[in-house]
Amino acid sequence: MTDWRDAIERRINTLHESSSDKRMDLGEAIARFVQPGMKLNFCGLQSRPSAAVYEVCRQFRGKSPRFELISSSISGGYLALVHLGLIQRAICSFAGEGYPTPGPSPITQRALADGSLALENFTMLTIPQRLLAGAMGLPFLATRSLVGSTIGAEAERDGNFREIDDPFGSGRTVGLLRAYHPDIAFVHAWAADPAGNAICFGPLAENVYGALAARDGVVLTVDHIVDTEFIRRHSNLVRLPGSVVRSVSHCPFGAHPAGNFSQGVPEFRPYGNDYKFMIEHRRATKDPKEYDAWLENWVFGVGDHAAYIEKLGSERIGYLHHIAEPESWRGELEGFAQSLDEPRPSNAIEEMVVQAARMAARRIADEGYRTVLSGVGQATLLAWLAAHQLRDAGVEFDMMAETGIYGHDPRPSDPFVFNYRNLPTATMLTDIFETLGLYTGGENNRCLGTIGAAQIDKHGNVNSTRAPGGVFIVGSGGANDISTAASETLVVVQQRPGAFVEQVEYITSPGHHIRAVISTMGRFEKRGGDELILTGYFGCNGANTETAVAQIRDLVGWDLKVSDDLEALGGPTDEELALLRVFDPERFFLGKSVQSPAAPAAASR
Repeated sequence: MTDWRDAIERRINTLHESSSDKRMDLGEAIARFVQPGMKLNFCGLQSRPSAAVYEVCRQFRGKSPRFELISSSISGGYLALVHLGLIQRAICSFAGEGYPTPGPSPITQRALADGSLALENFTMLTIPQRLLAGAMGLPFLATRSLVGSTIGAEAERDGNFREIDDPFGSGRTVGLLRAYHPDIAFVHAWAADPAGNAICFGPLAENVYGALAARDGVVLTVDHIVDTEFIRRHSNLVRLPGSVVRSVSHCPFGAHPAGNFSQGVPEFRPYGNDYKFMIEHRRATKDPKEYDAWLENWVFGVGDHAAYIEKLGSERIGYLHHIAEPESWRGELEGFAQSLDEPRPSNAIEEMVVQAARMAARRIADEGYRTVLSGVGQATLLAWLAAHQLRDAGVEFDMMAETGIYGHDPRPSDPFVFNYRNLPTATMLTDIFETLGLYTGGENNRCLGTIGAAQIDKHGNVNSTRAPGGVFIVGSGGANDISTAASETLVVVQQRPGAFVEQVEYITSPGHHIRAVISTMGRFEKRGGDELILTGYFGCNGANTETAVAQIRDLVGWDLKVSDDLEALGGPTDEELALLRVFDPERFFLGKSVQSPAAPAAASR
């Protein structure tokens, strides 16, 4: 009989170390596990699997693999897959360019126009919901999003969505999303052991649902390969179990040009977004030949990821480490000191953002909203400004960004909603499912949403998907999820020809919960009905009421009603302008200043 003490000594005293070693070169992993015709999911966590994207481009260039891609967004380096004709169908919520400002991508528009790409529109929340259903082994998952939108109607036509009456008798209409199973998923993580147990820091954005739903597992790239003892010490940060991983490839800075944030683990030094690289990439996409040359330089002209990093150079990498430091914005902002110090009047966009911030602050205080989920650009800036206004009044609320940033205190210098220097200020880092599905759209949410729009109609329905003539814009992102489920949504939109129409042709975001719209000329509200009426105009330009109303009506495509208590809205204060301008010193979202001074050369860009 075996002595039990001897059994403990031989079997239990030493922790089990997996004998599984999945380490391999990324090129070998792609060649072994990625086959033509597959459904691919490049998991959009806080970091992107950029190294894997470029390796897929290298190995399938000039071929016709007819991949299907599912991702919350197709932007940045993902656009190379479209340009090279590797993707025949894409399922996403946003297809365009995200930095420095969101907008259409010439690559996407060219591919849609020539028929080489088919696009299925979903939303920021419904993409991970479909993947979560697949990971859970469910045929569908219920959602509040898409109901009553053109996105939902198209998805229902394609057999991927249904609207049904609540079978439990609440009287509500709910949506059912068809589960999705990728064939292979790609994840970039901070670290993994040879068995593939992977450490990922929040915010987690799409999370790893696509990886867990993938039928053939995960191709994993990591900044660091560590031992299992290290993994056990930081098991609270492990989001991907080795059991679903097919390969582990050591790819330092494998998220570039996206960054990778870490906190509390001294072995990991975070690196920030390479904005200069992103801008150069976006500039190249405008012309097919110029983009071919860009790809030759950065993808095909380097043999593998190691050569790519060598080409970036140590100086650039050192700078990316520097800008990921929480207080690096202070020195960066000094580069704009001359421009910020110069007194100049506000422009129309600044007027719009200030008036929208005041409106948001009033609604938060009056209705007791506890959270604000803001979209990108001006929708972000108005929420940041409202937060400072309300703090003076002792009113607190938590700001959220859709990728999973909760309770952050935005830092100056960089207006990008996913600015990595905001992450250390957050009180919680989670994922899209929680920010959009629970805190924005949960049953008991007290959330104000703020979004932008390309086009809006008199009922508040928003279109950010298709321009007149059918040209694709960018898609919903999280806007549909916000406007459908948040307690109330406020919209900012520039007052220009064709922006205010009687009825939008494509409903990206239904207007049921949209109460107010602030334009670059005035304020529109729903008061006791479902139609927007003019309740305020910008009085700072000296125009009298009659002239101001006439100018606004000329740019509205319906018989605009005017409130009996129409208000001349006072202009921005010096402090409001100062705060706005330090948040966006390069004026990506605030537009040109009135005097159009030369912008300072910022080292960070």
